[in-house]
Amino acid sequence: MTYHVKMEEETRSLKGLMAKFSWAIFLAIFMSAAPGCGASEAPSEIPAEIVRLWPYHASLVILGFLLLVWGMTVARGKEKGWLKRHKLLEISGVSFALAGMAMAAYMISAASQEHFRVPHAYLGTFVILLLIATPSLGLLQLRAAKEDKAKIRRVHRLLGRTALLLMALNILFGLLIVSSA
Repeated sequence: MTYHVKMEEETRSLKGLMAKFSWAIFLAIFMSAAPGCGASEAPSEIPAEIVRLWPYHASLVILGFLLLVWGMTVARGKEKGWLKRHKLLEISGVSFALAGMAMAAYMISAASQEHFRVPHAYLGTFVILLLIATPSLGLLQLRAAKEDKAKIRRVHRLLGRTALLLMALNILFGLLIVSSA
């Protein structure tokens, strides 16, 4: 009983910390897009198409990130119906992240720029690969033989946490690119 109560308190504090972290990133993106900030004015180094389209790319990616973090916190809670909510949130988060990458590809093409010229693009592609592999392993885990489930679950969790960490880092890299121009 005491262990269960302690776990609930730890889960609640983790959820609060993740929510604050998510909102901090969310606000950082939209503050950098606010009028009067350098990111919303057409800088000489960044083509006009990128300046016009990057808020859509950033919005899709940050929404995907927030959904993924929310899905992770749901999985940690293990409340009734957690698996169904976890699947829905994670698949939605991956979908928004994929849409964000598609927007990035369109944005670079529309600006007649070379793809993969900055580390942000390489890291973003790696994150997308992780975001595809992680739910695939999650679904495989549900259908695996009993002796393989624990191994797959461990890799699923590791890839998921790595993807979220690298995604947050790449969001910051993107903000640095836009704000430095």
